[in-house]
Amino acid sequence: MRTKQARKLIWGLGLTLLGLRLLGCETAQPVGSGELRFNEDAAADLIVRFSRWDSIYMVRPELRSDGFLTILNRDSIEHQLKTQSSGHNLAVVVLGFRFPTQAEAQFASEWNKILEGCGYRRVVILRTGAGKSTDGLPIVCDSGIAPSHEEAWTVTAPAAFPPTTRADVAHSSSP
Repeated sequence: MRTKQARKLIWGLGLTLLGLRLLGCETAQPVGSGELRFNEDAAADLIVRFSRWDSIYMVRPELRSDGFLTILNRDSIEHQLKTQSSGHNLAVVVLGFRFPTQAEAQFASEWNKILEGCGYRRVVILRTGAGKSTDGLPIVCDSGIAPSHEEAWTVTAPAAFPPTTRADVAHSSSP
């Protein structure tokens, strides 16, 4: 009789351990940071890489001198942009460092004023990343999804937006 109880105990313990092993070893994939990512590199009329106001590179259209990208400051980039005759639909500024949130917001506001003043319809500010492409970089600001020019237009993670209901959607076009 003891062997029968021992077998049941071993089987029960074994099944419990197997169940824990199967359930406990499955590690959930980390959820993305919720940052919006840019995927319109090919559509950008202007791409500027910004480190600080005396270290700006215009990479689309390329501005080179003796085979090297020309280092521009705030005044010279504004002059270049005003004399540019190419498309003015989408301008992209890549921030060259990981700036504090307040500094990012300040740079975004200043770049938005500069680029809108030069006739660009949409301005997107991105956080830097590896490689030369802007596709996949996190969006700091996008004037195309901003509520208005008077309000702050820093992009937040989609999870931060409150959920909408059918009633919200139905009345969203009402004044």
